[in-house]
Amino acid sequence: MIARAGRHGGAYDIAGFDLQQHCARESMDRPLFVYGTLSDPDLLAAVLGRRVGRASMLAATAPGFRAVHLPQRVYPALVRAPGGQAAGLLILHLTGFERDVLDAFEGEEYRRGLVPVIFDSELHEADAYMPVIAVAADAPAWSLAHWQANHRARVLVEEAAAAADIRARLIAVRPN
Repeated sequence: MIARAGRHGGAYDIAGFDLQQHCARESMDRPLFVYGTLSDPDLLAAVLGRRVGRASMLAATAPGFRAVHLPQRVYPALVRAPGGQAAGLLILHLTGFERDVLDAFEGEEYRRGLVPVIFDSELHEADAYMPVIAVAADAPAWSLAHWQANHRARVLVEEAAAAADIRARLIAVRPN
């Protein structure tokens, strides 16, 4: 196993990466809804290894959800909350490789799942990273502005290095 301590206190298991599962996904064309630290353009660029153009980052909301603090972390969890509305971005045109990078980056604390999103007054479906642990819907609200003011500078340096390592390891094991 090729592992490195990472973003969520776990390890990135790149050698055990299931290429069949990740290369043959139906969700390839589905947009990704980001609601937390990946909403920061600099962090998203550091993870993907490229800037995402404005035309591929669309303001959206996830009705029936809230972004709340994940316990003992500086990043959030998206939780079901009737009447709630989580603000975020729809990221369009991600490659299969970029989805693999994001899956590895999010680690063991999150799994990609389907959520409803509203963009341009229309309801759509998008992938989003959901916590694997139960998080209370009444947990304290998470704020991108607060994260940017208090944690961004430190996290950007750490996560940029971790993401570069993930990309390099995935390139070594990915067939294309």
